Amino acid sequence: MQRRKEGTSAPPVPASLYSAETLRAFAAGEHEQFLAAGGRPLRPRLARSLALAALEPGLVVADVGSGRGEAAAHSHRRGAIVIAVDYSLQALRMACETVGTVQREARQQHPAPWLALAADATALPIATAAVDRVLLLDIIEHLHPWQVSSLLDEVRRILRPSGYVVIHTLPNRWALAAAYPLLRLWAWRLPADARSRYERAVHVNEQDPLGLRRTLQRAGLTARVWVEEWTTVYAARGRGRDYPDRTRSEGYEVLRSSTVQLVAGAAMRTPARWFVGNDLFALAWKPGHPGPPATGRFAPLRRSLAVSAPRSRRGVR
Repeated sequence: MQRRKEGTSAPPVPASLYSAETLRAFAAGEHEQFLAAGGRPLRPRLARSLALAALEPGLVVADVGSGRGEAAAHSHRRGAIVIAVDYSLQALRMACETVGTVQREARQQHPAPWLALAADATALPIATAAVDRVLLLDIIEHLHPWQVSSLLDEVRRILRPSGYVVIHTLPNRWALAAAYPLLRLWAWRLPADARSRYERAVHVNEQDPLGLRRTLQRAGLTARVWVEEWTTVYAARGRGRDYPDRTRSEGYEVLRSSTVQLVAGAAMRTPARWFVGNDLFALAWKPGHPGPPATGRFAPLRRSLAVSAPRSRRGVR
């Protein structure tokens, strides 16, 4: 049970909505492919998120909201000491199975230690200043603001001075408010709401770039926030997949259009990217420390990755 701050009214999303069956169905077969290939390949936006983590053997990584366990399994395979945390017992069992399967398939001879913790995001049973990386991948949109505030308090507590947080969240509220209605003018058959019924049930705190940066700053963290465009990538590679929701089945068909891909690629090279890119990324760290560099793998990828090569520039400050 998640602890609720005094004065809050919104209850947590029920853990029953994150059953193993639901998590598998939402992945539309990609999780089974991940396991069968021994933990490869990673889904593109997950690969991007984990590249930002700069994983190395011996790093202590806390994967909060571990879900199916793909990020935990990959981190473990890279030699990191992994702590997988989830409040859904079914999800946590699934993560354990994923790590174990990848470990066996990869034939890791001397695997690093790892730990699975059934705990909520507002009270992490992890020692102070014990973690080098915290992964918050596709979790913030599932937590009410009061939960995010408590989570970030805990993240700041468990981070080592040299550590940092990697955040990915979608959708970008600005993209749904601005770009999606314009897309529907061109492709009227798209659903009026870009979210599936399941996403409407579990997305209780969707973000935009400015709001996410303010949230991180209020938590006492220095942050770099930016947007990228991965949805067209998923549309292009998703042909033939059996998606459990109409929004992806019909929406991806439109997004596979060469016209849409070219327009998205062009828009991502302009200030309009803030209203086109649907993927929000952030790196955050304790004030007074340098944090990760703003170049190389840590730099925002501005362009639509389905149609053009990345370009490095700084994110929001």
